[in-house]
Amino acid sequence: MADDEGAQYTERLWPGPWLWVLSLGGVVSLAIAYAVAVSPLLGWLIGLTGLILVVVWVLRIAARIEVGPDGLRAGRAQLPWRFAGRVLALDGAGAAQARGPHGDPSAFLLLRPGVGPGAVVVEVTDPEDPHRTWLLASRHPTRLARAIEQTRGRLAP
Repeated sequence: MADDEGAQYTERLWPGPWLWVLSLGGVVSLAIAYAVAVSPLLGWLIGLTGLILVVVWVLRIAARIEVGPDGLRAGRAQLPWRFAGRVLALDGAGAAQARGPHGDPSAFLLLRPGVGPGAVVVEVTDPEDPHRTWLLASRHPTRLARAIEQTRGRLAP
């Protein structure tokens, strides 16, 4: 599933706008401080370098969830269909419960701040896997759960 050609569902977990505002605000503050204290040219250089670093950093933390013919991919982890069990879409309250003290302590978590209140829980049936479930943040938990069920159902023996 390295490419999107076979993907039935793809979602990129971009951070919320507050992370962009905080990151860019920090870069601008640093650039202004250097521009005033040292030189305007150094301020511009620090500002441009900081902007590039923020964009690269955000691209690195924006995980991808893919539902494809080989299985479910969440970030770098992959769950083949033969080990995917029940699927449950959670609303904000259900996701908060699953993330909190009442959740599965062995769960594989792919959570990103600012993604939204919803999540999807996928049961892992592989007895060798240390994770009994996957908890995935999603802006569209119902669509993700439906895509998992449909794709797994079409490919099941």
